[in-house]
Amino acid sequence: MSRAALLACLLAVALAPVIASADDVYLKGGGRISGRITKQTDAMVEVDVGAGLVSVRMESVARIEKGHSKLDEFDERAAKLGARDREGWLALGRWASSQGLGRQAQRAYEHVLSFAPSDPEANRALGRVELDGRWVPEDEAYAARGYVRFEGEWVTPAERESILAERAAEAEAERKQIENDARVRDAELRAQEAEARAAEAEARAAEQAVVGIPLWWGAWGPGPPVWPPIIVPPRPPRPPTPRPPTPRPPSPRPPTPHPQAQHQVEPPVPAPEPVPPSARPQPERAAGLPIRIPR
Repeated sequence: MSRAALLACLLAVALAPVIASADDVYLKGGGRISGRITKQTDAMVEVDVGAGLVSVRMESVARIEKGHSKLDEFDERAAKLGARDREGWLALGRWASSQGLGRQAQRAYEHVLSFAPSDPEANRALGRVELDGRWVPEDEAYAARGYVRFEGEWVTPAERESILAERAAEAEAERKQIENDARVRDAELRAQEAEARAAEAEARAAEQAVVGIPLWWGAWGPGPPVWPPIIVPPRPPRPPTPRPPTPRPPSPRPPTPHPQAQHQVEPPVPAPEPVPPSARPQPERAAGLPIRIPR
């Protein structure tokens, strides 16, 4: 099935409850298009479904059943109205809108404005607004009042500036939040690196402290007697202990002479003659000992 035929099937399903007793175009793929046939040739068929025209190739059509549609009823009602029957044409426009015949409703309201351009109902139905006593299209009215088109809506310039400023503030806040998060992550990484370096330094210090501890052969081979090893700090040097002075024995006192011996006179002992140093006998010198010369 072609793309046009598929679209026609979708429109037929949607509009079938609205357009009853219309011309029905049955498709070979199983769909149906209901409306009024406006044109039919050996190559294609054109159907007015109220909201627009649908064209289908005849090679996709299984059969066509013609009937009386709402479009035919619109034409019959319009033919019965006078050219300047204002209320009749307004009523026809309302009926067409209720039946989903948008194009036909627009024709009815435009016919009213052709001889009554200030009719409020017809102008509002066509999307017109009153501006300074005259009916103009909605876009022209908003532009005349100072409104601007912004993202598919009419807003005042102040509203547009406010929206743009709010978006700029949100974007700036988001940017600052991203930068703050990046700084926090960097600080955390630096803290983790510092902790890793500190742990590595502590491990090296512990290894250096264990070096030099004697090992013993035990049940499990050489190694420290306990784990973790107990590190005993060296003792400080002890100060020398002062020795008490050695007591000297008392000098012997010479004996007291007997009283009778005081009257005996002993002859004087001659003093020895001095001997020059060169004539004095030299003592033998032991190896490695100093020579002591008596005086």
